[in-house]
Amino acid sequence: MYCKTGNPVEILKLYLSVFTNGSCTTEENGIYNSDDYNLSHLNSDTNIRDLIKTFELETILIYNALLLKRRIVVYHHSLEQLFKWIRTFPALMKHRDVTDNLIPWIDLNADEIQDLKSYAYYIAGCRDSAVALKPELYDLLVNIPAREITIAPHAKESFIMTKTHKEIALFMIQLCEKTSNESQITNEIADKTQDLLNQLKNIATVEDSGKKILTVKTIRNRSFPIAVENFLVNLANAEQFFNNSL
Repeated sequence: MYCKTGNPVEILKLYLSVFTNGSCTTEENGIYNSDDYNLSHLNSDTNIRDLIKTFELETILIYNALLLKRRIVVYHHSLEQLFKWIRTFPALMKHRDVTDNLIPWIDLNADEIQDLKSYAYYIAGCRDSAVALKPELYDLLVNIPAREITIAPHAKESFIMTKTHKEIALFMIQLCEKTSNESQITNEIADKTQDLLNQLKNIATVEDSGKKILTVKTIRNRSFPIAVENFLVNLANAEQFFNNSL
């Protein structure tokens, strides 16, 4: 609104409306409700089933990006729809709190882009379709209206699918066919993720002190196929398993 009118009084009116009533309305963005940013509400009002139904087997790309702590940008031209969809993403990683890296809405101005770049990884929402032309801002772009997922050229190595990825992708599809219970879907995906992490921990070696330690060398010595090896190294990095007692 300020960009359109140049009048700071209009911004003050919106601020006071949110401060006193918890909401405001603008012609450009519709209704803003502060409850949409309440984290407890954010975590409970999710729809993983719709996400999986929308992207089907390609949902594994979103799962993989979250698991490996990659930079995700979610696009939708509608602010209301953007908030609705983006709040679902953290539920795919129940074992990890990703809300500190959840940015529901960014504009493509210099200040917000600079702030975004201060994060090592994130889930960021954007209403500007021009974000697709800025692959330096994302590893994975999720275009909700078009039902398309784009991997940035520089990130393709992180998204090479292994047998494990394919199994999890099929598991999620079958799970959504079996039940519509959101809590059950969330929990069963979390169990699948924990199984994956446990398998990684089992690769660790036991030192004389009795501590289990995982190193890159330990993974490479197992002679996994190169795609599996790279995935496990990236996963161990994301979970901070290296050189820590497991």
